[in-house]
Amino acid sequence: MKFFVDTSIFVDCLRKNIVPSSKYFLESFGDEHTGFTSSITVAELSVGAHLSQRSDALEMTLDLLSIVEVISVDKDVAIKGGEIYSHLAKNGEAIELNDCLIAATSLYVGINEIVTRNIKHFERIKAVEALTPEDIGF
Repeated sequence: MKFFVDTSIFVDCLRKNIVPSSKYFLESFGDEHTGFTSSITVAELSVGAHLSQRSDALEMTLDLLSIVEVISVDKDVAIKGGEIYSHLAKNGEAIELNDCLIAATSLYVGINEIVTRNIKHFERIKAVEALTPEDIGF
């Protein structure tokens, strides 16, 4: 099965107190599942790594990201992300542009389920379904 992974799930595994369900979910990639994420997530995680006090934070982040395929934001994804954002903004439901770009990237690769802890934001985007690792059995 294919899953699109939001930034929050990676953060769960980079924290001092790792969230077990997120860890088990990411560990399932390879034999059982295939994971994808957006280059936007890479940028968000890079910020965290560079702000971290840990000297190995970037190395840990890159190691964790190596288990998924990173999909770059191109012109088509950027246009779709802008469309999603503007639709939400017109309805008074705007969320961060980064989340709209992550959703657009997911849709670009044909995956409409995003595994996230940020359910409240992603559930506003009708074209995607926001799930937690617990929702899918982890």
